Amino acid sequence: MTLDAVVLAGGEARRMAGRDKGLIELSGKPMVAWVLESLQKQSVLVDHILISANRNLPDYASFGHAVLRDVYPNQAGPMAGIHAALLASPADWMLVVPCDVPFLPGDLLLQFRAALNATGAPAVVARTPDGQVHWSICLLRRDVLPSLVECLSSGQNRLGDWLKAQGAVFVTFPENQFPNLNTPEDLSSLASRLSGAEAIPMAGELTHFNAAGQAHMVNVGGKAETQRSATAQGDIRMLPDTLRLIEGGSHKKGDVLGIARIAAIMAAKKTSDLIPLCHPLPLTAVEVEFSIDRVKSTVRCSVTCETFGRTGIEMEALTAVQVGLLTIYDMCKAVDKGMVMTDVRLVEKIGGKSGHWTSAPPAATTSMPNSLSNSPLI
Repeated sequence: MTLDAVVLAGGEARRMAGRDKGLIELSGKPMVAWVLESLQKQSVLVDHILISANRNLPDYASFGHAVLRDVYPNQAGPMAGIHAALLASPADWMLVVPCDVPFLPGDLLLQFRAALNATGAPAVVARTPDGQVHWSICLLRRDVLPSLVECLSSGQNRLGDWLKAQGAVFVTFPENQFPNLNTPEDLSSLASRLSGAEAIPMAGELTHFNAAGQAHMVNVGGKAETQRSATAQGDIRMLPDTLRLIEGGSHKKGDVLGIARIAAIMAAKKTSDLIPLCHPLPLTAVEVEFSIDRVKSTVRCSVTCETFGRTGIEMEALTAVQVGLLTIYDMCKAVDKGMVMTDVRLVEKIGGKSGHWTSAPPAATTSMPNSLSNSPLI
């Protein structure tokens, strides 16, 4: 799948007194430069970046990306810029972002792609738990172009209405992930936050550091207690003979996966003792599953942790997976010191202000026999 991105900077910016919003400076740097940096820091990279602009074209071209003018010059709004980008780009998918949202979540494209894989939708749109939909932050399939042309030709230019008609699906991101700069007051407020005048975490900031740059435990006392869960997974790759020993239960140290399961559960319970700034959490359940892929000669460990508390439980799930894999290594290192632990990651979290988050779907594995896949709960 080829994927390009377009930064929309062709608007009239009436609430900015008609100034070219993308070139307005935020902390000494044009807003469009902040957006370009955010795109280049995505965990999934785009093939090409385009800039949609209708004035000051040489200034935008100085950033090193192709600059496009609207084909429909009398059509106000982002749809005309999206249309120009889809005409210019041969990519299968087009990521659309505005020039007045300088910071984007690093996993924006990763989450959009996961939603596409899960739903097959022609468009994916960002929103936040407070119900705000960010229509101009979206990922579009190329074949929406004829519908877009039809709308523009008939004088329709409401992006939200058009995306709804396409059957767009939504991905929910945490609050404060899309600071939108529509007015001079918005610009001044964000500039103050960047200068350190306010110690309010924004998208992209590290919450475990205070305004003075010192490490601290995040204060969650004001948060409501809610049901939360997190699922993580990771693989350990080994020699086929080692895998056969584990699967057959014939290794001289006994039930490798049974011991690794107990180790993973214990690690989840001890996470706050191992990770310095983690809060101790009352675990309500820990589910550990192992699956074997004989083709790839790997064992996959998947852990789901649950709690009822004020902060997330991702670290418990991730710690449990890694200790489970380390235990497999320890049990089998006498016969296979070249085992490789890989692809440890969070695959899903539920609960809290950020709502439901999922990563891209994992590769399929072959299920283990029932005798090896029992998953006790705490």
